[in-house]
Amino acid sequence: PSVYEVNLSEMPIVVYSLSGNCGIPALKRIADDLEEDIESVQGVLEVDVTGGSEREIIIEVDPKKLAYYHIPITAFSEVVPSENTNTSGGSITLGDGRYQLQVPGEFKTPDEIYGIVIATFEGQPVYLKDLARIVDGFKDETSRSRLNGRESVNLSVKKRSGENIIRISREIDRLIDREKQRWPQGTHITKMMDKAKNIHLMVTDLENNILSGLVLVVVVLLFAMGFRNAVIVAMAIPFSMLMTFTVLQIMGVTLNMVVLFSLTLALGMLVDNAIVIVENIYRYMEQGVSRIQAAKRATSEVAYPVIGSTLTTVAAFAPMLFWPGIMGEFMAYLPLTLIVTLSSSLFVALVVNPALASYFMKITKKKHLARSAVSADEIEGKGEEPIVIEGPILKTYARLMDYCLANRIKVLVASFLILLVFIQIWMLVIGIEKPVEFFPSVDPKNIYVNIDPPEGADLEYIDAITKQVEVAVAGAVDNGLTLGEQYARAWTPRTHVKRGGDTFTGPTDFDNVEHVYATSVEKFGSKLFSNMSSNHIGIQFLDFEQRKRPSAVDLMEIRKRVQGIPGARITVMEEEGGPPTGDPINIEIAGDDFRTLGLISKKIQDTISEIPLIQDVRDDYMDSIPSVQVTIDRQKAALLGLSTGAIGFALKTAYNGYNVSTYRENGEDY
Repeated sequence: PSVYEVNLSEMPIVVYSLSGNCGIPALKRIADDLEEDIESVQGVLEVDVTGGSEREIIIEVDPKKLAYYHIPITAFSEVVPSENTNTSGGSITLGDGRYQLQVPGEFKTPDEIYGIVIATFEGQPVYLKDLARIVDGFKDETSRSRLNGRESVNLSVKKRSGENIIRISREIDRLIDREKQRWPQGTHITKMMDKAKNIHLMVTDLENNILSGLVLVVVVLLFAMGFRNAVIVAMAIPFSMLMTFTVLQIMGVTLNMVVLFSLTLALGMLVDNAIVIVENIYRYMEQGVSRIQAAKRATSEVAYPVIGSTLTTVAAFAPMLFWPGIMGEFMAYLPLTLIVTLSSSLFVALVVNPALASYFMKITKKKHLARSAVSADEIEGKGEEPIVIEGPILKTYARLMDYCLANRIKVLVASFLILLVFIQIWMLVIGIEKPVEFFPSVDPKNIYVNIDPPEGADLEYIDAITKQVEVAVAGAVDNGLTLGEQYARAWTPRTHVKRGGDTFTGPTDFDNVEHVYATSVEKFGSKLFSNMSSNHIGIQFLDFEQRKRPSAVDLMEIRKRVQGIPGARITVMEEEGGPPTGDPINIEIAGDDFRTLGLISKKIQDTISEIPLIQDVRDDYMDSIPSVQVTIDRQKAALLGLSTGAIGFALKTAYNGYNVSTYRENGEDY
């Protein structure tokens, strides 16, 4: 049995493509070495290597000579392994010492295999060279990869759930920078589909939002409370964020997309409590109370309203913590982060901001000279002075409030009528049932064209279909040319202009496409736990700020181009930004007869495909692999001294070969 770690979001976090003029076998060796090194990085789940050729020592047997000498093909699987081995003979005693007895037998060169005695015929030895020839060649290809139309070897890196994608990406980049110094000259490695880049941009945006929030808070409060007091309020942002990051780290919460979004969402609420506290302290100081007494009395005066307002916001998000299912696991980070952030801001407002105000807060010199020093108890005893309404904004607001309070009935009726008008507008524009979308569509950063060939298709067939899709994506379809001519024409470098005016060489006729890589894999069965096919084409777009038009438009055009290609089921999938949700509509068909279920599924697909705006209809039904059955006459086989198992093994060896032993050279196994 085999045990695998299943990750439902098993999309690669990055794809590296090796290309160069050193040859595909050399690139394959480099990729295999990188695979071992990258998988040793903490947090990496696995690395899939596609493309390239591996060295193999092949014994090509002549069936006629085997028949002449009456030697079964199974003799090679018995003799070759027994000769190509280092045997330990135990230990012997010579004089006063004990020595290990060894019998070295591993082949030093492939030519040594020729001298093996396979059997005897009429009293004479029959050597392997009499029956077969040795070929120092390559294994049969099981996969092929290309980058922008050139042969390459691709490495797809997948991470474990919950691991730090930015750290993993940095460690892999450092590893590659260290290893590439030993590569042959002219070897290039291209980094594509980098999810760490997107996460890094989100972290950078959060940092920019924090800094811009500090500046904007200072600017907004500058005219109302003065520069010094505005800075005291603004300090609530970094202190609250620091506490939030500390608590999240203790709880083991990583900075994923939902956490980053939640921090950005909470950023605007961090200063609410601080504004109330600092403004009340400032008001006490305006009436002549000292800074320390003002900080104590003003904070205690509004503490319960501030706590109550924060708890009401926290209570609104708390039920989301108990959201069940996969969606609940994904969205639970939102209320958790908001609750931690708001609680941190409450602590900062009640503890940190009063402490800062007691040291650094000052009122204007004019107001300070007009007041004599009094205590907070004296202010409370004689009653607080009302706030003086000054300035055009406050005076206009006061007049508006006077009018509304004097005409309360009119204001209530007008408010109700305005509400009815908005309801009618909603009904006319949207309707009774509001359209619901699980995750809104955004401009995709990368897309994948999945190719699902029929069961039993060989690599040549799969690769031919893949090349047709590549030609269609590149926009070079010409029915008057052969596939090879179309393919050579498709990948002629083309010059494009970015939005900023810079030029770059792209592989297609799309201005937004930076790289296109293709992977063809000969593999029976389907990938049960993955939403990306083994045979696919990955398309990487330029960064958002460099695109001349939305990549969603290119996505629709690519979908149209590959729609009519026969020979395989072809679907286009954009990179998902949320949890693995699957397709928008799923229909489950249950029954006892699997073949009947497949027929019903085919009819349902044909019916659904005719509905407008329906695209990429597919199922997970897998046809049985085509087979050729060999019926054995057991009586005749027994007369010839053969068994069903021996005949099956002989057929397997004759058609597919058999791994009889391992040849070692320079630390590598072949």
